[in-house]
Amino acid sequence: WYQRRVREAVVSTQSTGIAALDCASPATVAAFLGKLSRVMENKTVNTTNQILDAVLTSSFSQNDYSASVVTNELLVTMGLIKSEDKDFKPVSDVENMLRLMSHAVSQSYFPPASAKIVSAFVKKDREVLSNKIRDCTDLLDSFQI
Repeated sequence: WYQRRVREAVVSTQSTGIAALDCASPATVAAFLGKLSRVMENKTVNTTNQILDAVLTSSFSQNDYSASVVTNELLVTMGLIKSEDKDFKPVSDVENMLRLMSHAVSQSYFPPASAKIVSAFVKKDREVLSNKIRDCTDLLDSFQI
């Protein structure tokens, strides 16, 4: 079931150029990546990263907003900063969201200033995050930017 959903998302992403996802909306992008992190498994990391790369490449290339807005929405989705929406619930699978962001911040499409901001928040909350994630040392160390 999961592999079929990921394959469908990749095919949709490749054939439509992310047309089904509003990449001009930082909140939509962050919410999608939060959902993607919930269905991510070890055996589908490459496929999940391809989807992540396609979505964020498209999102960061939009000229309607600055990269800091996308970065802010990603931090909210990860639960590293509070949302202005009182009903918002951050991603429950923090580990997978961190794995996605660890991959993303090391890519050329990810703005260096945004990568530093994400890394700073991960470092700041390292103790809290390490209580939520097993074997997190390597993962958290991957944010050394």
